[in-house]
Amino acid sequence: MREGSEAHELWSIGYKTVLLLFTVSLFLTSDLNLTPWLIFYLLLYISLNLLFYIIKKESYRPAAAALIIGITFAAALQDHPLLFLLLPVHVFELSSMFTGKQGIAAFLLMWSPLLFVPPHLLQLYMLIAVVTLMYFSMFERFGGKLREQSSSLDQMRNDLDRLQTRLRENDEFLRQTEYTHKLEERNRLSQNIHDNIGHAMTGALIQMEAAKRLIQADPEKSALLLDNAIHISKEGIESIRSELKRMKPATEQLGINRMKLFIDEFSAKHSIQTILTHDGNIDLITPIQWKIILENGKEALTNVLKYSGATAVSIRIQVLNTLIKCEVSDNGKGTQKLIKGLGITGMEERAASVNGKVVVDGSRGFSVTTLLPYGE
Repeated sequence: MREGSEAHELWSIGYKTVLLLFTVSLFLTSDLNLTPWLIFYLLLYISLNLLFYIIKKESYRPAAAALIIGITFAAALQDHPLLFLLLPVHVFELSSMFTGKQGIAAFLLMWSPLLFVPPHLLQLYMLIAVVTLMYFSMFERFGGKLREQSSSLDQMRNDLDRLQTRLRENDEFLRQTEYTHKLEERNRLSQNIHDNIGHAMTGALIQMEAAKRLIQADPEKSALLLDNAIHISKEGIESIRSELKRMKPATEQLGINRMKLFIDEFSAKHSIQTILTHDGNIDLITPIQWKIILENGKEALTNVLKYSGATAVSIRIQVLNTLIKCEVSDNGKGTQKLIKGLGITGMEERAASVNGKVVVDGSRGFSVTTLLPYGE
């Protein structure tokens, strides 16, 4: 609201300045002389107007406006009737402070000085009065729309701040949930080791101790205890293997999940439709190959953002007879003349580290294909 008030004051100052310059030009083009008293009045008029806008207290402004009108009216009644032309804007401004809304009431009050305006200035005075009404009415109308838009923008900023706060809270909640889940999993694992594997190992140890004592007195009993201890130990080791196997995700699932997670994050941050598809047995893709595919895919999507102007990107991973193929293609503008930068060079070097290669094509959109051999 304060910004709208400042804009209104600037437009008022501009209008008054134009009106003052117009009046002074009439003095200069007429037979009237610029007397010292007229120059003194003009300087006083400018000073009072500046004082009017310097005053911050709204309750003092009507008095300042009335003082400007009074001095201008008194000077116009003497030997300077052209000064009547400065009155409409100030009468309109003062009346608007009391009527509350600039409109017909303020316009009617501008006609009050007509009884004192010389006949040869009546038409010009009325023209200035009409222009003043049109100017401030149009400004009030468009200023109101501007204030509404400013208020709407403030509301949108507040909504955005609330959403960002909620997102931060949700992120914090997710981190806490993930941490709690890890603690629960550690506790479960610890309890499982204590209840099953720990008891089994303790039982095996007790039987081995007993077998050690009976090895001389009762060899057969000692052998039986050792067999039981070996059997219990084998079961404990198998339990450990099963637990570790259950906890560790499959290699191919780790790779494809990391790729899906990266693509989801990319789609969320940028207005580009991104699709991931895969064919063939992805179990054959090794961790190092997944690393190359992921890094080359990231670099290719970065190039899409920088250069292509695309709206859609597809990533297709294929496991063929002797090759693993990962193609990143978009519907952007492409290029007929390819200039290799650090990004493409880096992709080629990563692929070459496992005897692979990178093929780049800009004829239809832009595509980057990473070819990695396997089974050699």
